[in-house]
Amino acid sequence: MSTFVRKKICEKINGFFKCNRIYYELEVPSKKQYLSENKFVLHWTPSKENSAQLQSSLKALKDFQYDTELVENVHLLSAQGKEAAKVEFVLRRDAYIRTLLCEEQNLLHEFPNKHMVFEFSSPNIAKPFHVGHLRSTIIGNVLANLHEELGYKITRMNYLGDWGTQLGMLQVGVEMLDVTQREIQLAPIETLYKAYVKANEASIIDRNIAERARQIFSQLEGENCESSLSKQWHLYRDYTIKELQIAYERLGIKFDMYEWESQYSQKQILEILRMLEAKHLLLPEKDGRKVVEVQDRRVPVVKSDGSTLYLTRDIAALIDRWKRFQFSEILYVVENGQSDHFKALFKTTSRLLDEIKENRLRHIKFGRIHGMSTRKGQAVFLKDLLDEARERMFEKQTQSPNTKASLNNKEIADVLGVTAVIINDLKQRRQRDYDFNWDKALQMNGDTGIKLQYTHCRLYSLLEQNAHLIEDNVVERRFDYLNEEEAIDLLHILGRYPQVLWQTKEKLEACILVNYLFNLCNSTSLCLKRLPVKTEENILKQKQRLLLFQAAKRTLHRGMNILGLKCLNVM
Repeated sequence: MSTFVRKKICEKINGFFKCNRIYYELEVPSKKQYLSENKFVLHWTPSKENSAQLQSSLKALKDFQYDTELVENVHLLSAQGKEAAKVEFVLRRDAYIRTLLCEEQNLLHEFPNKHMVFEFSSPNIAKPFHVGHLRSTIIGNVLANLHEELGYKITRMNYLGDWGTQLGMLQVGVEMLDVTQREIQLAPIETLYKAYVKANEASIIDRNIAERARQIFSQLEGENCESSLSKQWHLYRDYTIKELQIAYERLGIKFDMYEWESQYSQKQILEILRMLEAKHLLLPEKDGRKVVEVQDRRVPVVKSDGSTLYLTRDIAALIDRWKRFQFSEILYVVENGQSDHFKALFKTTSRLLDEIKENRLRHIKFGRIHGMSTRKGQAVFLKDLLDEARERMFEKQTQSPNTKASLNNKEIADVLGVTAVIINDLKQRRQRDYDFNWDKALQMNGDTGIKLQYTHCRLYSLLEQNAHLIEDNVVERRFDYLNEEEAIDLLHILGRYPQVLWQTKEKLEACILVNYLFNLCNSTSLCLKRLPVKTEENILKQKQRLLLFQAAKRTLHRGMNILGLKCLNVM
């Protein structure tokens, strides 16, 4: 990476221009350009606000080359067609390569005072953890990791659905099946789901069951937390979280907090209604319902029987989070189909409390996965999906002639299977629907998660075998033996890493980082093939090539960590 050079250029430019993002906006040119021009450069395109003073500040910027050993020349590239004018910093070759390969590679953290809250995953009690929740979980985790890597303060929140009449239906099903506490404790999600399905099926024949479910929920809603029914429900929740955490651990995910719909009491909901009425936002309908106006829609908040709808509870939750966190932004990672709900939530809440500006509230939408099922049929539970990935990967490993017998184990297969599922999802454009195919996701060749793990393992093995060549910590002053086109390409890719992180953050598209890592792996593989270490007789060439591969592994490792992957050293 090029962190040191970027910091130095950033410090200089900030003396003339109003911009705190220059560090990430410095761009490595295209491959065609840097291979043809045979020089290392970084480009900066000023905003319209800064363009006016570009010419007047150019002389001072050009003097920069005399202040540092890093920059050889600075000049202005005139605007061409749709391309705006930009400043080109021509870098001193050896000094720049040294920062890429040998310097401490810490990103510039400029956002410690910005608190970002991410709500993602958020499955429902007694309902399957479906693939929509899987996408929310994977995407939300990457975006939180990315912001944390860039220096933001992060809160990862899992907001579980545990409220509504379906909870009464669940308790009826538990009673009908005579489910024991032990059965629920051993497999809470599957057991509670079976109870829920049983009660629903029975309610089609016997309407009294639905009424009994409503009575139980009403009782639960009105009771204090010390009642036996409330205690039982809290146990269901605790067991469910413990089972979810096992799956989250396999996905490389940890939450800062688990919260529940039920933590917002009837008293808090009534307070929201009072605030809406005080602001004249709650409007009556002829049929007895009460609504709020959102653009050209009238969105129900209270049903004709006086009971409140989901929107009211979400408003209470959002206001509570604002009071607790005073967040810079809160991001809800939820599928495309909930767009209208979040528009209503954001517009209504921002009108209710002036300090909660609408630009602080973001719905991170994503498309649907089609065709993700196990060999036994349609996949329902997250554990089933992850187990399926592990078993299929294990089969491929046992059939592969490249797999060592000693490494033929299910733990490695599990990491590879999970990696394949995660990368297969993240390489898609976030808002697009896509068709899932097990063979494509788990294939050894092509742009898959297996490629990332395989490249990481190759680099680890090479560096471990040749550690004695670079363990003296002597910093190279010249890099005369990294002149091959393959080496130059890999150096430029390494220099692009901070820029890629920023682009991924700006567009909230994990596929930008994923595609960068594929590109990094492809370039690294070509270097491993054409720039050998073991058979090279020149020890300086060996050492410089190892430093290049060490930087590639370091960057790949950091990128994979952001994506939530556990990096394997052998496979």
